[in-house]
Amino acid sequence: MHSRFTALYTLLIALALTNANPLQPRQDSTATTYTTSISSTDSVTTSATSSSSVTSTTTGTSGVPAKSPPAVKKPKGGIGFDAFPQYKAKSDFDWQSFYLGLHQELIELDIFRSAAANFTGDQLSEAGLTEEDRYLINFMADQEVGHATMLSNMISVDWQYIAQCTYSYPNSTVREWIDFSRLVTRYGEGGTIGFLGHLNSQEGASLINDAIQTEGRQQMIFRQWEGLFPMPFWFTTSITQSMQWTLLAPYIATCPADAPRIAWTAFPGLNITNNPSLLSNDSQPDITTNGTGTDANPGFQLQLSWDAPGKATGWNDSYSTATLAKGKPKWVAWISQLNTTYTPLENVSTNKDGSGNGTTVQPGDRVYGEGTAPLLNGTVYTLVTDANPYVTPYNLSTIEAHIVAGPALFNIA
Repeated sequence: MHSRFTALYTLLIALALTNANPLQPRQDSTATTYTTSISSTDSVTTSATSSSSVTSTTTGTSGVPAKSPPAVKKPKGGIGFDAFPQYKAKSDFDWQSFYLGLHQELIELDIFRSAAANFTGDQLSEAGLTEEDRYLINFMADQEVGHATMLSNMISVDWQYIAQCTYSYPNSTVREWIDFSRLVTRYGEGGTIGFLGHLNSQEGASLINDAIQTEGRQQMIFRQWEGLFPMPFWFTTSITQSMQWTLLAPYIATCPADAPRIAWTAFPGLNITNNPSLLSNDSQPDITTNGTGTDANPGFQLQLSWDAPGKATGWNDSYSTATLAKGKPKWVAWISQLNTTYTPLENVSTNKDGSGNGTTVQPGDRVYGEGTAPLLNGTVYTLVTDANPYVTPYNLSTIEAHIVAGPALFNIA
């Protein structure tokens, strides 16, 4: 065998050395399967169930062939270039992040498949969705199968078993289904972006990053089907895993009794009782629309109510909401783009169980000052807190010790 092909083949085989390879789908019973083993002398031997076999030998411990070409000249710095990639969870934090991501992918898979199951062709057509749009819905469902396969391979969990979970959705019409799908893909995208930079497994982060780019496109498509401006912000907002779990958990109705547990905290629910509806414009699908979305502008007063901690949530009602906040509710945090902005919580009324209500006023800041994009646009995360700590996207988890309730998703455009 040609030496260059042998070296390349060795690298490809090396990617399969983890317990499960997230780069490739699981083989079915009719496919050619491969087994790989490493001896104490670093000899990598690969055999196929067909009659052919290949053996390649390396002399180092890095997994790189001994006669590999010299490295391409590049600036100093960066990480991971000399490490052997292992596409798996390397900590409990990684595992639970990937597992939460798996549940996110599976609810999206179910939502996308529910369109054909719950609506007739005439109903979809009346909402402006063509045959081509319906094909795209099915293709997006297939994308979720790929994403679920990748994540489950990195944590050795059978995604098809977890896919036995059932869900409860607050939609009964096609347009309500589009709107709910827009929200679910929004916090799925934000929650995933939020943890990538903190993973011990940066190899896993690189694969998840490739998947989450697709999720962002899905959310834009739902905005287009709703007749909204497709990209109303400069930066995609990131949130924490516990914020994502808080938003996701109420819609997972049941799961197998022995399904692994989610370790993230679900905060008490927050409700914006006068949240503007993006369905009220009754617009039809369009590539782009230079519209205003809702009547929510700076100065708009939000009416807020929040639940007491201890409410059942998640599958089989087997989780309870909780708060770590020690003080009284004083602030409303607005997480949008690169910033977290606070406004005073006013007209506050609380009950002994921790539930309450109050109001706040929508701020009007801009991302980089006058002449730049509005800080709040699209769908914004709002929370009630007992303090207003300074946080950035990278240390956003600092705010979690002060969350009284939320997040809730506020519709602007």
